[in-house]
Amino acid sequence: MKTIQQCRAALPSSVALTVLLLLSGCIGRNDAIAPLVAIREPKSGTTRTTEDLRIVGYALDDEGVAEVRVDGTDLLGFDVYASERGKRFVEFAFTIPNLRDGTTETRIVATDVNGRSSTLLHTLRIDTTPPTLELTAVTSLGGDRVRIEGVARDDVAVSSILLSGVPLQFAPAAEHRFSLDVEAGPDATVSVEDSAGNRISRSLR
Repeated sequence: MKTIQQCRAALPSSVALTVLLLLSGCIGRNDAIAPLVAIREPKSGTTRTTEDLRIVGYALDDEGVAEVRVDGTDLLGFDVYASERGKRFVEFAFTIPNLRDGTTETRIVATDVNGRSSTLLHTLRIDTTPPTLELTAVTSLGGDRVRIEGVARDDVAVSSILLSGVPLQFAPAAEHRFSLDVEAGPDATVSVEDSAGNRISRSLR
């Protein structure tokens, strides 16, 4: 069973202003609509590592939000959200500890003060495996200039390669071969990052 841990979140001022305008337009009508619940980041369906993973979202209702349940746990029952219950606009954030590689689905249910509810299923692909980096050749070109040749691989997709601080331009792929001439000082490295944010670095010296 997943254990939900709550934490504070803050929406950008532009988003908060939009929400308040929407709510003001709802005043004066009967409560016939269930609350809105949304996840701001990370987007559902994306691939993420577990490092610094916080799921951030909000719920809003013109009559007031009574509960925000994440896999059955009411976030508004925690002390940090003690003052949020009944408000028309509630921001929330939570973490899910002990995640393993693979797909995880979180069920988020927002309920208003009149008992109407909305359900959001949020899916993430968890990837904690770093990419691999093979340097096939590092050739001196004189002075501090070197030619770096190698291949980066990942089980999902290689998204970024930095050669001595110089970013390579390429379309994300499971494998990318590279060759580039760069200035390489004594602390020069090659860094590879995958689409989930996992990273590996190798020294050129």
